[in-house]
Parts: sequence; C-alpha cells; structure tokens
Amino acid sequence: MAIDPQTLTLPLVIIAGLVDGFNPCAFAVLLLFITFTMGMLQMQADYRYGLMKVGSIYISGIFVTYVLIGVGFLSAISFFSATHAVGRAAALISMLLGVILMKDYFVPGGFGLAIPGSMHTTINTWIKKTSAPGVFGAGVLVGLCTVPCSGGIYLAVIGLLSIQTTLAQGILYLLIYNLMLIVPLVAVLLASSNRVVVDKMVAWQSANKKMVRLIMGLFMVAMGFVILLMI
Repeated sequence: MAIDPQTLTLPLVIIAGLVDGFNPCAFAVLLLFITFTMGMLQMQADYRYGLMKVGSIYISGIFVTYVLIGVGFLSAISFFSATHAVGRAAALISMLLGVILMKDYFVPGGFGLAIPGSMHTTINTWIKKTSAPGVFGAGVLVGLCTVPCSGGIYLAVIGLLSIQTTLAQGILYLLIYNLMLIVPLVAVLLASSNRVVVDKMVAWQSANKKMVRLIMGLFMVAMGFVILLMI
C-alpha cells in the first residue's frame, strides 16, 4: 500500500537535511578549520567576533554550493523526465551508496566514500586564507567534495522531489533541506569559542567517525526504501 507523500515529504526533507549536516567529511573539515582559525586569531582582541565571522562565511560557502548543486540536478531531472523511473533510480542509488558507507564500519580501508585524497592539500590551502573570498572558497570546495560522503541522501531527496513536487516547490524544499544541513555546523561554530569544547569535539569526532558513517549509511538505505514505497 502506497504511503501518502503529502504527509511524509516535508518531514523527510527536514530529517534528511539534519542527518546530512552530521556527515563526517564536512564535520571534520569544519573542526579543522575552527582549530586553525583559533590559532590564527587567539591573540586578537576581537577573537570571538573574528571566529564567528570567518566561520559564518565558510558555512555560507557550503550552503550556497549545496543549494546550486541541488537546484541544478532537480531542474535537469524535471526537464528530462516526468516518470517515476528517475525517483526509483535515485532511491536505489541511495541504497547502494548507503551500503558502501556502512562497509567502512565493518571493513575499514579499500574503496569508500570520502573526500578525494588529491583535494586535501587544496582544501587546506584555502582554509589558511583568512580573507573572505578565501574562506568562502574553502566552503565551496568542501561543499563539492563532501558530495561523495553523503550524496546518497541528497540524491534520494532530489529524486523524491522530482516526482512529488513542481520545480518551484522542489526548490523551496531544497532550501529547507540545506538550512537543516547547516544547523549542526552552526551549532558547532557557536560552541567553538571555548577551546576546551573544541578539543572535546575533535576527540569525539575522531573516536566516533566510523559509527557516524554506519548511521548515515543505514539512513541512506532506509530513505531509499521509504521512497520506493511512496512511488
């Protein structure tokens, strides 16, 4: 029996955005960014203001990049397909990516979903630029490179929106999704003025990285399954 899409679409978008916000790639790079920025600004009188400013610009770069990627994919799918085939394909791909993400928990190493190693140096270089364009550019790069980590969630949401909403409604839902996505990042930034808190977050992220990937993988599989039921 089909599930009523009208009752599930918005809650799914909100929950998926929040879960995506905890993806280990963006989370780890944000902590690295905060740690570096704290070292650069801690001798300044307006230290907290400077940290909040550059952190906000960095998160804005991620937000704008994710929105543009989502709108681009949604527009292309809406233009080329009016059938449920795309939604089913997106759900199946999301489930596959979820399984690959969970693999890292049970079988570490080998093929996995992560920021490409070749991009680490480039991202670190942009992180060290304290100018607004440099910090925003770091956010854009991270936004692009974290798609492999949690792209299954975003793809599933886009597939769902392509069959349940008009293009205009879908774009509105994408904005809601991406606002939810940055909520965890903003929360981390607000808590980062305390160095002890930052050190604890870094330690937690390092100790629980595999568990977070397992939970996100399970969510991707569940999301794909729910979408298949809704079609």
